[in-house]
Amino acid sequence: MHMDLNHESKSLLIVITEPNIESYLENDLQEDSLNSSYPLETETHVKYFVNSPQCKMFQPDPFAKNIMKIYDKKHYTVCDHSPDMITVSFNETDSTFSLNKNERGASCCYKQILRAGKRTQADKHYTLHPCIKFEHGFVVPRHVEAMITECRRPKDLKVSQTDAFAFVHPRNDSTKTEPRRPSVLLLGIDSVSRINLQLTMPQLYEYLGAQHWFEMQGYNKMGDNTFPNLMAVLTGFNKSYAISSCRPDEVGGLDACPFIWKDFKDKGYTTAFAEDWGPFSTFDYLIKGFRVPPTDVYARPLVLAVEKELNATYDSGMPHCLGRRLASEYVYDLAVEFTRVNRNRTFFGMFWTNTFSHNNFALPSSMDARMVTYMRTLDRNGVMDNTIVIFFSDHGSRFGPLRRLSSGFLEERLPFMFIRLPRWIREKYPHFVKSLEVNRNRLTSPYDIYATFRHILELDKEPEKLPRPNSCPSCHSIFEEVDWSRSCHQAGIEDHWCGCDSFKPVSKTDATAKSIAQQLVQAINGFLAEKKGAKKCQKLKLKYVSSVQRRSNSSSYLVQFYTSPGGAFFEATADWDADTKNVSVSVPSISRLESYASQSQCTSVKEAKKFCIC
Repeated sequence: MHMDLNHESKSLLIVITEPNIESYLENDLQEDSLNSSYPLETETHVKYFVNSPQCKMFQPDPFAKNIMKIYDKKHYTVCDHSPDMITVSFNETDSTFSLNKNERGASCCYKQILRAGKRTQADKHYTLHPCIKFEHGFVVPRHVEAMITECRRPKDLKVSQTDAFAFVHPRNDSTKTEPRRPSVLLLGIDSVSRINLQLTMPQLYEYLGAQHWFEMQGYNKMGDNTFPNLMAVLTGFNKSYAISSCRPDEVGGLDACPFIWKDFKDKGYTTAFAEDWGPFSTFDYLIKGFRVPPTDVYARPLVLAVEKELNATYDSGMPHCLGRRLASEYVYDLAVEFTRVNRNRTFFGMFWTNTFSHNNFALPSSMDARMVTYMRTLDRNGVMDNTIVIFFSDHGSRFGPLRRLSSGFLEERLPFMFIRLPRWIREKYPHFVKSLEVNRNRLTSPYDIYATFRHILELDKEPEKLPRPNSCPSCHSIFEEVDWSRSCHQAGIEDHWCGCDSFKPVSKTDATAKSIAQQLVQAINGFLAEKKGAKKCQKLKLKYVSSVQRRSNSSSYLVQFYTSPGGAFFEATADWDADTKNVSVSVPSISRLESYASQSQCTSVKEAKKFCIC
């Protein structure tokens, strides 16, 4: 996709003559006047996240009656009320960790967790070393990055307490990056829209609003699920280019992929990546993962071990308590440790959680106060002083009761996105602050975040000379002002995922509507027939059309329909050719609006699963 780029050169402004200045100011005033005719809240109290000629992104009420009717607030779970038999202390002077026994007479040992997979299974396995006894004050060796501990009281025949710990040891080299550069920390929660964040995590939302955080209210996802949206953020690639270039289905494919953390590593940054829910993690679910650890600190062996070795409880089909802590807390505790150990050097760390959000839109409420605590801990540890923090999601709820509501279209497409700049960045680059304030209510996409990382790597480089995302050359850093009248096409967002809602309802009994739905089912069946590993999937038939909407007066239609057998519920954007009476549609972009894991177990083809009824 190639777009015309509109970047005004500063050198041109210097040589403008007096009449041109007047013309320039006049045009500026005209734009301000045009802006004011598109308010974020109208006289009839219709609210928008973005309101421009090219994008009308409505702002749903997070506390609407139909949402509150299905919302069941959850409470934080304390996984183990017993006192800690072991605590870990960190020595700031020499950056070492010590294990402290809190009960006299207790006998404790640790099993080192190591990555054990090779070649095709490199990212799939871990191993535990035999349990080594230790005494109070034991200093953890630098080669031990994760462990499971076991303690026995004198009279207990069985293990009294099992726990797991991760350790971030400082890199051996002591080089510091010059000139002064900010660190980068990404904290992500899967499947949370900005609408749902406000509903389920009001304390966190209030905290972010009271601090130096900028909320990108016009942030729109660019693909269906986690993989394409995170690949756009981390590589600047769309899904098809990411698959062809990074070859995630081949061993070593992702290792050769140009993830942005490699660029930070080349600049002297220490890198980290952690994600919970091992079987379904972004780079391992039905793909090959990494052959070698992709970052300096890599939490996958720890996650695999705690999920299998510790007592587990589940909530909504996801690991909840793993041993004495919540599954997500292993990731966030590691984030706190990683940033603390590397506080005096630059780092790039990404910490992503799925287990309190993916399957249940209400479950984030259980972590509301806890996430505020994590944020305050980072601030108290001095991490915010030199770190650009991005707190974000990949998309909203893609299926389930929240997605089925009238606000479900926007719920799915509008993940939350917050960014925080350290004080010295705000003072040295005040136009970054101005741009972020302006961009709050302008259309942005994951490609812009990738472009922002490229900007962070070269803060003093002229914006027009910075690299652009491969799959969206018109996208750029959000430290520069985004065009007010930007379209989804210019932001690298396909029509189907575009949250700029300008649909008008069409009768479900309309002949065109029924023909579109019939052809959509045929397209799905054709797509499945071409997949070698989807032979056991049944042929679908149109059961009935749920709704049909037309985007403005265009040839684009948004159709929701049910199929049989299995009662699958789909949503598709299709272009209708009135002359040929045919539709064109990107089948992989068709959405499935209810959970389908139990219906698609007869195929291992990732792209086929949401269409497969076994």
